[in-house]
Amino acid sequence: MNARRIVSPSDPMLPGCIRIYEDSFPYAERRSSEELVSMLQDDRLHFIVFSGECGEDSPLGFFTFWDFGHGYLYGEHFAVTPACRGGGIGTRVLDYIKSMEIPMILEIETPSDEDETTLRRRLFYERNGFILNPHEHVQPAYHADSEPVPMKVMTWPYVFSPEEYEQFRTDQLGIMPAL
Repeated sequence: MNARRIVSPSDPMLPGCIRIYEDSFPYAERRSSEELVSMLQDDRLHFIVFSGECGEDSPLGFFTFWDFGHGYLYGEHFAVTPACRGGGIGTRVLDYIKSMEIPMILEIETPSDEDETTLRRRLFYERNGFILNPHEHVQPAYHADSEPVPMKVMTWPYVFSPEEYEQFRTDQLGIMPAL
C-alpha cells in the first residue's frame, strides 16, 4: 500500500478521494468539497491518500488530519472505498498514522447497540488501540443549513485530560467554516 500527502487541487487522486468523501460522510458531518479543496493550502492539514491494492490509479481511501502544533493530531475524516472495505486496509492506514507516534483524537457517532454501523465503528477503533473518552462533545456545524452533531471522541494511546480536550476543542473551532 502506498501513502502520500495531497497538497494540490490538481492532484490526480483528489477526484477519487472526493467521491469517497461524499459517499462516506453525511452532509452534516463533512465540509463542502470546495472548502476541503481550498483547505489544502493550510499546512496544518494533512490529506493522506492511500493507493495500491485495488488499483494503482485510484485511491483505496484517505485520512485527513490536523497538526496544530499542540502535541496531538486531530483525525477529521477517514474513509476506505467501499469496494476495498473489510480487507484490513483501515487497520494498515491507522498503523501508518500511529507510526508517527503522536497522540491522536477523532470523533465518531455516538455508538449504540441498536445501530450496528456505529457499534462496528467503535469496535474497529478500539481494536486499533483507541479509547472512548468521557468528554461531552458536539461536532460544530459544517454548513449554515445544518445543525451541530452530538459525537463521542476517541483518543490514542491514552484518554485525553480535560485540559487536552479543551485545547482540541479550541483548535477545532478555529478551523470550522465561518457560518
